[in-house]
Amino acid sequence: MVMLVANEVTNDSRVRKEAAALTEAGVQVTVLGLSTGEGSREMLDGAMVVRVAVPFTLREERILSRARRRNWRPPLVGYPSRQAMMARSQRVQVGQRELKSDSGHAMKAKRPGAVGDLAFKAGVFARLLRRIGWQTAQQGIKVRKGVGLGLDKPFRFGWRAYDGVNHRITWPARWRRVHPEAIDLEIAFGDLVDRLEPDVVHAHDMHVIGVATRAAGRAKLRGKDLKVIYDAHEYVPGIARYGARTRKYIAAWANHEREYIGAADRVITVSSAIADRLENEHKLPRKPEVILNTPDIPESVEIERDIRAKVRLPADVPLLVYSGGITPVRGIETAIGALPEMPGVHLAVVCVPSTIQPVVDTLRTLAAELGVEDRVHYLNPVAPQNVSAFLATADAGLIPMLRAPNHEMAMPNKLFEYSLGGLPVLVSDMASMKEFVTRTGIGEVFQAGNSGDLAKQAKLLLSRPDTYRERLADPVFQREAAWSGQADKLRTLYTDLLGRDLEPTPDTTPDTVGRRLLIGPVNSAGQAYLWTTALTREVPGVAAESLTTGSGTYDFKVHRTGTYEQYRSDLRWQLETTSWVLQNVTHVLFEAGRPMFGQLPGQLWAQDVAMLDASNIKHGLIFHGSEVRDPARHRAKYQFSPFADRTDELTIRLQAANDLLRQHLVGYEGSRFVTTPDLLEYVEDSMWLPVVVNPDQLASTAPVLDREVPVVLHAPSASALKGSAFVDPVLTALDAKGVIRYERVQGVPHSELVELIKDVDIVVDQLLLGSYGVFACESMAAGRVTVGHVADHVRDLLPTELPIVEANPDDLAEVIERLIDEREEARKLADAGPRYIREVHDGRKSVEALLPFLGGR
Repeated sequence: MVMLVANEVTNDSRVRKEAAALTEAGVQVTVLGLSTGEGSREMLDGAMVVRVAVPFTLREERILSRARRRNWRPPLVGYPSRQAMMARSQRVQVGQRELKSDSGHAMKAKRPGAVGDLAFKAGVFARLLRRIGWQTAQQGIKVRKGVGLGLDKPFRFGWRAYDGVNHRITWPARWRRVHPEAIDLEIAFGDLVDRLEPDVVHAHDMHVIGVATRAAGRAKLRGKDLKVIYDAHEYVPGIARYGARTRKYIAAWANHEREYIGAADRVITVSSAIADRLENEHKLPRKPEVILNTPDIPESVEIERDIRAKVRLPADVPLLVYSGGITPVRGIETAIGALPEMPGVHLAVVCVPSTIQPVVDTLRTLAAELGVEDRVHYLNPVAPQNVSAFLATADAGLIPMLRAPNHEMAMPNKLFEYSLGGLPVLVSDMASMKEFVTRTGIGEVFQAGNSGDLAKQAKLLLSRPDTYRERLADPVFQREAAWSGQADKLRTLYTDLLGRDLEPTPDTTPDTVGRRLLIGPVNSAGQAYLWTTALTREVPGVAAESLTTGSGTYDFKVHRTGTYEQYRSDLRWQLETTSWVLQNVTHVLFEAGRPMFGQLPGQLWAQDVAMLDASNIKHGLIFHGSEVRDPARHRAKYQFSPFADRTDELTIRLQAANDLLRQHLVGYEGSRFVTTPDLLEYVEDSMWLPVVVNPDQLASTAPVLDREVPVVLHAPSASALKGSAFVDPVLTALDAKGVIRYERVQGVPHSELVELIKDVDIVVDQLLLGSYGVFACESMAAGRVTVGHVADHVRDLLPTELPIVEANPDDLAEVIERLIDEREEARKLADAGPRYIREVHDGRKSVEALLPFLGGR
């Protein structure tokens, strides 16, 4: 299922709690929220949270259009902006300076007699006219500015008057005009919902209900019954008015909700009063389900000082507490006003966000006027996880809200924070709170704004505290008031909607693996699979898997797969893979600089780094060859280079890709591995991660060079076709002369290639790159004579002598003929191959290379 919310999710406790409740029941939850910067993905409470960067183009255009209308003035009446006025003023200043300069040049020219009297006088007259013009322009600026300032006030007053009337008109309040951001959200979320193809869309609040119901309509065109749940966090027509929240603003959102709420399959909300209003006003076929926004039963927390110790009151002194925001509508003045009628009772006000607020000073003044300042204590808040333990030693929790449309229907969090922490409650008679407190018997209710009634009900409550605490401890009440009970109601609703049982499914998988590595998304030549297999074999307690998202005819083993189409465009596959990694993996190695969780053209691994960092997942890079081998440097250093043709299209593309990759490498702090030793010179601070082959699988009993006409195999990869152009003619010519029987294969399944290697006499590897790879290793492991070009400086990097016969495009024929003539020496080289492979390429050295990245054994 997909949840939609028009915020960044992290601080929305209701969204997070509902997502967690559903993931516990085995539902795959994706939450689409907003990003304040670039888009991001992370796991929160078991759900995949995708934050989308929304430019709000339509909303910004409306703001600009509104500003243009209000800034319009008739031509030449004032200036459109201060910048325009300053520009005009500066042009006049420069013109006047230029006039003085011209006068000076004219005087200098007249002294030597270079200019006649008549010409000089004509110049003086022309400059006089210019001076008059500039002076007039300067006065014009003052006049235009003055006229503009004079008329600016009426214009602005007119617009204020218009806005004052317009914002009070609640009809028609077209939401598409007033709130075009709702369409911006459609543009941002609509396509993502379509691509995810969920069973349910859960829209949180009125901003995104349109996005959800439109997605359901489009799904029907595809033959899918997409269910919509609308989660009304508040009663929209009753939201508080302040600042930009005018009557029209509120009415437009209410109209947006009204247009789409009837298309929702289920509606849920936060209180019974709101549920009644929604059912009646929108003629809903069923009453909305009430899912209270409650906390869960707080865990036992030890704190250094509780509230009673903080204000230095003995246990027998009555203490009431208010904890929350300090605003006039919260009614704290009502509580202070009741203290004169409650001798000996103290009031602690925990001020959120702090005691340093003007409104707190107002409370101090009121307490002093009433002579109770010694019984009112103002405290700074404690950490959220410590609230219940901090308040536990008070005698009752206060919620003295004053009347407001939404207050009548509110079930504030502090009601449950008090009660689940064991505090009886004293609340004003707001409809929803009154019904809940009266029904459960966990406290008393007083008339809002009435200090005398508050004092009366407080005395009643303080006279029999054990009665209320007994009800607070009732398991039936705690299950209703705690989030665990609300989560059950949410899962029941989903069960009814989908026709499938949803029950919490605790994870019983033993957590025996402390580290889990993922290598992908290439699995080039099956190496990711072989590295991870070697690692799990050699290091108990470490799990490792490989991932490939390629397609082709090769049959290399791999743990996890995805098609190229999924990797490029299937958002559902991308998010499922991301979710699994963020929940299960501790280390990631990107192959070939490619991102792990999906790729658009031009994207590299760097797009995934922030997400992995946020989840404390360590990451690094593995480079295989062509993606990082610099064509220009290779061409300059190697006598034989596949990049010799500077104008070759492939070389040009490789050079561009290589340059881009190097730009991303600058500043990257993760580990860097290369699979062939020659690549160490192209990647700074890199470590050689030897390729791995299976010596037992490749072992061959077929004799070498026993045939009169030896069989020579060449199997170029797609990236080595240019080198093959030098090999083919030579081996074809030798075959024509009857010296060898030439076998050239390409694109065959790997298992078939292995069988061919095990049966031939000589294997010819690449002749241009100056190093060796998997194909040469497989040949050596099979005990075949292996021919290739490995540069001297690369051989010097190896831990032991490399049994590959050196050859290049100029002497390949000579080398092959010499091996056939000197068969005994050639067989010795072939026999050395399996030993070299077991020493360097059977996986053990690769594991040793990976261990520092993984934190050791």
